[in-house]
Amino acid sequence: MNYLIVDLNIQLDGHKIGFVQQTLNWLARNQPEHKGTFHFLVNAELQIPESSNIKVEVIKPHTSANFEAKTALKKYKKQWDFIKLKASQFDAQKIVLMEFDIYQVAIGNDSKTGFDVSGIWFRPYFRQVSLNKSIIPTIKFKIAKWRKQAMFRLALRNKKLQQIFILNDRVTVNAINEKHGKRLFYLPDPVFDYHITESIDIRTKYGIDKSKVIFLIFGHIDDRKNVVNILKSLEALPKEMQSELVLLMIGKVAAEYKSTLEEALEKSRCAYQILQNDKFVSDDEMEALFAQSDLILRMNVNYFASSGIIGMAAKYNKPSLVSDYGIVADLTKEYKLGLEVNPEDTGAITKKFADFINSENKWQIDGQAYYQDHGTEAFVKTLLDLP
Repeated sequence: MNYLIVDLNIQLDGHKIGFVQQTLNWLARNQPEHKGTFHFLVNAELQIPESSNIKVEVIKPHTSANFEAKTALKKYKKQWDFIKLKASQFDAQKIVLMEFDIYQVAIGNDSKTGFDVSGIWFRPYFRQVSLNKSIIPTIKFKIAKWRKQAMFRLALRNKKLQQIFILNDRVTVNAINEKHGKRLFYLPDPVFDYHITESIDIRTKYGIDKSKVIFLIFGHIDDRKNVVNILKSLEALPKEMQSELVLLMIGKVAAEYKSTLEEALEKSRCAYQILQNDKFVSDDEMEALFAQSDLILRMNVNYFASSGIIGMAAKYNKPSLVSDYGIVADLTKEYKLGLEVNPEDTGAITKKFADFINSENKWQIDGQAYYQDHGTEAFVKTLLDLP
C-alpha cells in the first residue's frame, strides 16, 4: 500500500511540524515491513533521512499562494483537489490528513474519492460548552457548534472516510461513535524525543538567578493562553513571593493578540520578573525549557481538546497548573501531573501560585507513566494502522 501523509498548512508559530517530522523520523528508523511507499506532502522544509520507501515533496511557494481564496471553504477545496491530484500521481491507496478539521466539507462533497481517507480531528465539538452564560454569546456558541456538527455529518457521507482520530479522548470517541458509527479512533497525543544537538542553560541564556522559581508559558501566544489573568494573579501575590519568581513566556505572539498583551505587560508593575521570547524556538531550546523550568502553566480558556504541553512537562517530571475542564484536566487528574484551577478565577490562581512557592517539594510528580503511554511508536502505529 502507498500512503500519502499530508500537511499543507504548517506554520512556524508552534510545534505542529513535529507531528510530521517525528512520524517521518520514526518510519526511517524502524523501517516497518511494508510493501509500498510513504509519501509526505508538506509546505515546510523537513529533515529528510535516507530511506528507500520514504519520499517527501515540499510544495513551492507559488503553489501555496495558489491555494489562497476569499473564504476558508474555497481555500481548502483547492487544497483537497491538489491532494487528490498528488494521490493519483503517487498511486496512493490511503491518505492521512494531519489536520482533518479543515477538509470536512470538501471530503463530504466528494463522491469520487479513489482512496481511503483518515486524519486527526483536533477540534471535535463534543466536549465544547459555552462558558459565557449571557444570551447572545450562548446563541452564537450554539450556532457555531451546530455548524461543526453539520460539517462532520457531511464528511461522513463519504464512505472512503475510514478513520478519524481523536487525541487522548476516549470519551469523545465513544460518544460520537455511538451516534454516528465506528469511524472514530483514540490516538495518543505524542510526547516526542527530539535529537538534541546543543545543550542550553536556560538561566544563563535569559539571565535568571539560580534562586528564582521559573513559571513557564510555552507555545503560540493568543487569547486562549490566558496571559492577562495569569499576570493579574501574579500581581496579587505578596511582594516577597513575587521577588522569588520569574515568568518565562516563550512563543510567537499572534498578531491579533499583540496589542492586548503589550497593554497588559505595560500595566504590570510588580516585583516578579517577566521575560518574553516572541519567536518559534528550536527543539533544543524547547527541551531545555521544560527540563529546567519549575512550574508549567497551561490554564487555557475556552479550550477543551488535548495539549502536548502537559506531555512535555510529564517527560521531565515537572508539575503543571491547568484549566479545570476539558481533556487536559482529566489527564492531569488521571496521571497526577499537577493541579487544576478555574482559569478565570484570578483569586484561586493566586492561591495555587502561593501554595507552589511555599511548598517544600514544589508539587513533586512522577510523569513517566504518561510519558511511556504517549510515545512516538504508539502514535505512528495507530495513525498509520501498522502492525
